Amino acid sequence: MFKFLFITFVVIYILYKVSTYLFRKIINDITQASNSDKKKKNSILDNEGEYVDYEELD
Repeated sequence: MFKFLFITFVVIYILYKVSTYLFRKIINDITQASNSDKKKKNSILDNEGEYVDYEELD
């Protein structure tokens, strides 16, 4: 009976450690993806104003 309880405890402990590691990895991947999406939306010319092609105005 002791062996069964010990093996069960060890298996549950290993599953707990692996699942928390995978959960943290998934959360980090999601946050990095959302941060990279925010960086892609901003370009150099966003703060420069409107572009005017003066040759087309004549």
